[in-house]
Amino acid sequence: MKKRKVLSLIATLFTALIVALTAYVVVSIVIARVQDRDVSLFGYSFGIVMTNSMEPEISVGDLIIFTHEGIENVEEGDYIVFVAGEGFDSAIRGQNVVHMAEEIVVGEGGSLSIITRGINNAAQDEYPVTEENFVGLCVFHSSGWGAFFSFIMQYGILILIAVVALPFIVKQIIKIVRLLREGDGQAQNGEGSEDEK
Repeated sequence: MKKRKVLSLIATLFTALIVALTAYVVVSIVIARVQDRDVSLFGYSFGIVMTNSMEPEISVGDLIIFTHEGIENVEEGDYIVFVAGEGFDSAIRGQNVVHMAEEIVVGEGGSLSIITRGINNAAQDEYPVTEENFVGLCVFHSSGWGAFFSFIMQYGILILIAVVALPFIVKQIIKIVRLLREGDGQAQNGEGSEDEK
């Protein structure tokens, strides 16, 4: 009996943890979308790749995870995330882009700028990345997780409702069925005692 109680407590805690984590992820996504900023979870931000400029390494629809490190931490060959500006197609301007840092240039006063290129592009990007439009360092990318997070971003609220509400609804249905069965059992017992009279 004691073992069952411990297992029940562990299951309850595990369920509560999953619900809390799901709520945190979905709420973070919703807030980020409302405020038009990067989604950030536990110090990491993520995005979905929209162009083929980094193929075959990173494809359209892939998830990228990046940290908001300073531009001084970038090394040549790193994949960096920056806000696209002049020199990019108007549909991409203002959006986060991930490209490879090809060359780091030290300017007057020690200011840094980074010459970037999408590995699928023949030419380097027209304008260097500076501290003003530098976002962070890409630390992970995945196509499988990209599809998952695209789904979460699109249907996050529905998922949160399902995860939070569904166990409660199922529990209430089970409770109602149990009460109905107990009520039927009591009614049958009551009828039997009347017949015996």
